[in-house]
Amino acid sequence: MARPRTISDQNIITAAYELLMERGLDGLTFETLSERVGIVPAALVRRFERKQKLIAQVDNYALALTNSKVAEALEKTASPVEAIIAQFTTELAFATTLERFANGQEFLLMDLRSEELYNNYQASFEQRHQQVVELLQIAEAAGELTGINDAPRLARHLALIAHGAGHVWAMAQEMSIEEYIRQHVMLALQPYRLKVKK
Repeated sequence: MARPRTISDQNIITAAYELLMERGLDGLTFETLSERVGIVPAALVRRFERKQKLIAQVDNYALALTNSKVAEALEKTASPVEAIIAQFTTELAFATTLERFANGQEFLLMDLRSEELYNNYQASFEQRHQQVVELLQIAEAAGELTGINDAPRLARHLALIAHGAGHVWAMAQEMSIEEYIRQHVMLALQPYRLKVKK
């Protein structure tokens, strides 16, 4: 086993996130994390005290990771519509398998039950909502979309479609989750795109 302080807290949190995605909440224990990072469980307990405290730090890491990946995705496209799609597909990109999707959803449900985690998730959710609203407005100003009467409402509708598409994808398994979300967000935006082409 490695000496405890040669492995940073951030490396441990990253490993805990991966364990959570691979095995779910029940699969993330100080014992399984110990095996993954090479530190005895007692040293992990000394650092994080209890599983709930570790999970709070994993939650912060997951939100920061998503925000960072969304920002990277937004920088890679000049199209506001592509940026909207990138935001939603990036948000669920962790779901490379059905198991990871299920474990991620379990983690999200935990966020909804814990006030501290819920507040973190809600702040991140609202930030992304505002980004979509702004991107819809930019898309309309650029002529990529037209006829948007209520950008905040359409942004909520798109979020509903994207997250709902994740659940339907889990049942249908027809293509990658990113492609499935892209397809359904584009379908929702089609009436606003058709008007541009007239």
